[in-house]
Amino acid sequence: CASPRRLLSRCLWRPRRTESGRRVSSDDVASLRAMPEVVFNAQMTCGGCSGACTRILNKVDGVSNVDANLDTQKITVVYDTPATPEAMLEKLQVWGKNANKAVSLA
Repeated sequence: CASPRRLLSRCLWRPRRTESGRRVSSDDVASLRAMPEVVFNAQMTCGGCSGACTRILNKVDGVSNVDANLDTQKITVVYDTPATPEAMLEKLQVWGKNANKAVSLA
């Protein structure tokens, strides 16, 4: 349970720590709830695809969490300004074009 987003949804009964080792406060949880979320449909066939999408999106300023799910073919992104869904989609579409994969907003 390293990321605050995962703490919020999966393991609320354990002591919480961020990736840096700091305890997660109720302010951290509240800020995650307040941040907008966007979901993309992405044709991902392997861990390399999901890893590439995750790396691409984590480089966008304002992105705080990326969850690429191979089973559902969806990428969920929690973000704040200056990131926008359109900018993230554009970056994913460049990857999709190079990898011959379809990418769209869900």
